[in-house]
Amino acid sequence: MDFADSVLVRLGDPASRGAVFDDASLANFVAAAYDTEAMPVGPPYGAVFDDLTVGYAAPPVAVAEGDWMGTGGTDRTELRVRLHGVGQSTLRIDALWRGSLVVRTSAARDRVEALEVGVPSFDVDPDIIAALGALPTDPAQLEAQRRTRVVARLRAGLHQPAAFTDAHVERLLASAGAQSVSDLVTHLRGQEATATVQVRYAAPPATPPTPRTLPFAAAVFVRDTNFSLATLLVESRLARTRAEELGLDVPAPDDVRRRHRMVAVWVVPEATFDDAGWPGGDGGTPAQRRAARLARAGQWLAAEGIGLAAVA
Repeated sequence: MDFADSVLVRLGDPASRGAVFDDASLANFVAAAYDTEAMPVGPPYGAVFDDLTVGYAAPPVAVAEGDWMGTGGTDRTELRVRLHGVGQSTLRIDALWRGSLVVRTSAARDRVEALEVGVPSFDVDPDIIAALGALPTDPAQLEAQRRTRVVARLRAGLHQPAAFTDAHVERLLASAGAQSVSDLVTHLRGQEATATVQVRYAAPPATPPTPRTLPFAAAVFVRDTNFSLATLLVESRLARTRAEELGLDVPAPDDVRRRHRMVAVWVVPEATFDDAGWPGGDGGTPAQRRAARLARAGQWLAAEGIGLAAVA
C-alpha cells in the first residue's frame, strides 16, 4: 500500500484517524484557520471529526453571463449565473473534514494598574537658542537640531524610548501633513499635538490554560514526496473557494478572529523535507534540518490558508 492510500485508510477508520495528526500538525491547522496572535493558544491539541468524507469530489463550476431586452423596450436585464456540476474538470479532494480543533488558551483578565499620559510641546526653538545662542541659518542644520529635540521630548514619555525609531517619526510627520520637523515646529505649532501613553498591567493570575473548541473545516490533500508544489497550491486555493461557495465551512464564535473560513490540509511524508530546496535547515543533524524546514514551511503555508502535516 502506498503512502496516500495508507493515510486515507487511517483517516477513514474512526478508531485510527485521531492519531494521524500530532501536536505540531494541529498547531499548523490552528494557525491557518485562526489569528493566533490575537488569541494565543498552546498544546496539547486535539482533533474532533464531526463529519469526515473520504474521497470527496468538488463539482466543477461554470459561469453563464448574458442580458436581454424586450421587443421595443429600453430597459436591459443582465444575468450572471454560477452553475455547479457543469463541465468536465472535477477537483479531487482526498477527504473533507468538518469538525473542530481543541486548543489550550488563557482567558484575558488583564487589569490596568497605572496610566500615564504626556503631551510634549513641539516648540523646541527656545532650547536651541539657549544652547547655541541663535537658530542656525543653514536649513539642514536647523532641521537636524529641531528633529533631535522633538524626538528627545517624545522619547522622554515612553517606557522604551529606543523603540521610537526614525520610521515612527516619518509616520508622525505624514499623519500631521508636515514635510519635515521644521514644518511641524513652525507651521503647525499649536495646531497639532502628540501624546505619549504608558499603560502598566497587573501581573496575570497563575491559572492553568483551559481547553477550548474551535470550529474547523478543511479540504484534505494527501500527497507522496513527488508532488508538484505549484499544482497543489492552485488546487488548494480552488478547493477552498469551491467549498466556501457550497457552504461547507463551519460558523465560528464572534470572540475569535478567523484567518480563513476553509483550510486546505496537506498530508505529506516527513521525508519531503529532506530536500534541501525547502528553506531552513541550514545546520544540525539531518533530523534537525528536516524539522527546521518543516517548521518554516508550516509558517508560510498557514498564511495561505494551508495547514501542513508531515507524517511518518
